[in-house]
Amino acid sequence: MNQSPRSTEYLQQAADRVMLLDLLGRYAWECDHGSPAAVAGLFTEDGVLEAPTLGLYAAGRTTIEALIRDTQRTVPNIHHVMSNFVFDITGDRATGRCELNEFLARPEAVYAPLQGWYEDDFVFREGRWWLAHRRVFIPEPGSATVGKVGEYFAEFFAACAAYARR
Repeated sequence: MNQSPRSTEYLQQAADRVMLLDLLGRYAWECDHGSPAAVAGLFTEDGVLEAPTLGLYAAGRTTIEALIRDTQRTVPNIHHVMSNFVFDITGDRATGRCELNEFLARPEAVYAPLQGWYEDDFVFREGRWWLAHRRVFIPEPGSATVGKVGEYFAEFFAACAAYARR
């Protein structure tokens, strides 16, 4: 069997994709189980985390850290599941998209309150990939405002007012 070697460019793209997947895995893990400072530390200093359909806009690590702290406080036991990753890489910049499903574990049940997707801008600096801009799109945000889920998310939505785009 004759195997052709992969080009250096091909191997670099593969390595970059693995590192971008690791970055996003760390994002989900830190959001769900870790520290808000660790989440913010995955972004560039002037990074942005926003959810246009919810009116959320957090610019800079300090604000991102505060948003994640408020999220962990108001909806504890929320879990991110991301899938179907697509990356377009050009040198030290990349864009990406992936599906998002969130689950909320409560004593009486596990709820699936939010479904949507992320659209990301990444930069490679100082020997690693960083999130520069993360957009969360939730096509049916009302799904987290009704019934028992709505009760659990009420404090979260109230806290979101502090992060409205100005």
